[in-house]
Amino acid sequence: MRVIPVSTKVQGQRRPAIARRNHEDPPPSFDAFYRKEYAGMVAIARALVAERSQAEDLVQESFISAHRHWGKVGTYDQPRLWVRRVLINRATSLRRRLGSEWRAMTRLKTEPLTRVVSDLSPPTVEVWEKVRRLPARQQQVVVLHYVSDLSVAEIGETLGLSPGTVKAHLHRARQQLKTTLSAWEEN
Repeated sequence: MRVIPVSTKVQGQRRPAIARRNHEDPPPSFDAFYRKEYAGMVAIARALVAERSQAEDLVQESFISAHRHWGKVGTYDQPRLWVRRVLINRATSLRRRLGSEWRAMTRLKTEPLTRVVSDLSPPTVEVWEKVRRLPARQQQVVVLHYVSDLSVAEIGETLGLSPGTVKAHLHRARQQLKTTLSAWEEN
């Protein structure tokens, strides 16, 4: 099999180098890919957003995008990298939109909507809420490392970052979480 690296720079940022399969090899079935990757993608989304329903919606939207472009995405050596990137981008957009809505509701002095009862234990909810308060890149690195069990190199490939940058974000996130979780345990 011949591997052809695809681009790495767009608007000054590195993008994941996605290798394509040999055109003679048939792409995997989308259905098989979906069944294999769905649970892992939900775990990533669940760590990135507070509500389970929002996480499942993000995953479904990401897989819909993959299905629409399966002729191209299916030719990648690791199509899951593409879907993970789409999922992270969608979670980032959702986070921004919800922040904008919250600020608008605050300006209007409107009561925020009540939250749905969580399917996670209270301590787990608290930990992931602390993770969600991290800067976006730190949050993404933590989720990909601890939820998806990705190596530094794999996280870098997914997010388009160098291994050193991934290590720096992971270190800063761990330090911040150590501080906030220690203070939380003391209370």
